[in-house]
Amino acid sequence: MQPIAREALVGKMGRKLMWALAGTAASKVMRNTARSALHRRDGMPRLPRRVRKERGFGTALGFALLTGAVMALGDVLSEQGKTAAKAR
Repeated sequence: MQPIAREALVGKMGRKLMWALAGTAASKVMRNTARSALHRRDGMPRLPRRVRKERGFGTALGFALLTGAVMALGDVLSEQGKTAAKAR
């Protein structure tokens, strides 16, 4: 491999690793936030049974979609920055 190609490959892998770490951190923060919002310190649920059944999966799905949207937006903005840099 040429040195330039190797540096580009390492840079791409580094970016992917950073996105993976950011996604993992975001998921962990959301999981901890949801856990603290839905349970008291003694482990008992804060919400009544009916609300838990209706909101559990929808809330988790919403957090996952929001996290994915933020990651996709970051990727698009990153690619636009690369395109603008090449145009100069």
